[in-house]
Parts: sequence; C-alpha cells; structure tokens
Amino acid sequence: MRLSIISYLAPIIGMLMMALHPAYAQPASQQEIIARAEQALSDMKTMQADFIQFSSDGSVGEGRIYFRRPHQLRIDYLNPETLSFVTSRVWIHVDDKIDKQVTSYPISQSPFYTLLQKEISFIAEDVMTSAKIKDGVASVSMARETGEAAGVLTLEFDTLNWHLRRWIITDALGVKTQVTLQNTLFDLALENRLFGVPAYAVPSDS
Repeated sequence: MRLSIISYLAPIIGMLMMALHPAYAQPASQQEIIARAEQALSDMKTMQADFIQFSSDGSVGEGRIYFRRPHQLRIDYLNPETLSFVTSRVWIHVDDKIDKQVTSYPISQSPFYTLLQKEISFIAEDVMTSAKIKDGVASVSMARETGEAAGVLTLEFDTLNWHLRRWIITDALGVKTQVTLQNTLFDLALENRLFGVPAYAVPSDS
C-alpha cells in the first residue's frame, strides 16, 4: 500500500519541484520579464568575461570585458589587439592603440548607456521596449528611432540563473553586432587600473 501511494504522489511532487525551479518558474508577461532582467543587472556588483563578436558586415573579434557597476565598463579587443573601450560617469573613451589616440564621446550616445546607470530601467519615453522568453533564454530589446544612440540593443539572459549571456546591437544603418559572453565570473575584486585610459587626450569628468 505504501509503495502505491508513493508511486501515485511521485509525479505530483515532480511537477511541483519543476514549477519551483528557476528554469520553470519563469515570468509570464513582458513586464515581468523586463523587471526580472532589470533586477539581475541591479544585483550585479562586478563581472569579468571573455567574448566573441560577430558582425553582419563580416568583421570578427574577441576579447575580454570588465564591468563594475554602476559606471565602469572596459572592453579589450585581444584579437586583433588594437582597440579598447572604457567608460566613466560621463564619457565612453575609444582607445586606438595603433594611432595612440583616445577619442571620447558622451556616454549618452553609447548603446550601453542604460546598463551604466545607477538605477537600471529598460523603460523610457524615447525607447520601445519588448521582451520574450524562448528555449530558456530571456530577451529584452530596446529600440531608439532617433538621436545619436539610434538603433536596437537586445540583451539575452539565461533564465536558469538570469546571468547576462549575450547582447546584440543593431545600429541605424542596419549593421548587427552580436557579442557572446564566455567564462563569466562574478563578484571579483577588479583593480582600479582596469578602468583607466592612456593620457593621450582625455576630457575631464567634471
């Protein structure tokens, strides 16, 4: 008798465990997906990852990313080893290692602007935001039709742990760049020097 009861309850217990597991207890609406993705980034302290980049114009790159919330992001291209991007509260610095020149742009013109704010929000008046979950991947897309940052930024998260796994940038000309993260590490003590730039010509953050 006891065996038959256990056999009867086993499928029910299994279904409950699946429902409670993060991979199955997924947000149901777009608003819930967006809120969960915002929270995942807000909870992040630091991130280090290798990346592979493919663009629809045929270019390929790889390198390493360092991210210390809220304002500090460094992207080093290691193959080819010619370019780095470093952000501050105000600027995104583009370090051309061949010409030994730093060109700086307001961070508001960067597609990463949303990720570099103290308060993460994917909703704004000038942004059309949509979200979906498919095959265990949550995607949040933010589209801007006008301005220097016009284009679409799509962030993809693994719904098992809500770690950022890839982003896709489509610029105003339609060029699509996909950056896939690998060997991701969180909550490392990243050194301050990682977020410095060569003193070729760097504007003040004041």
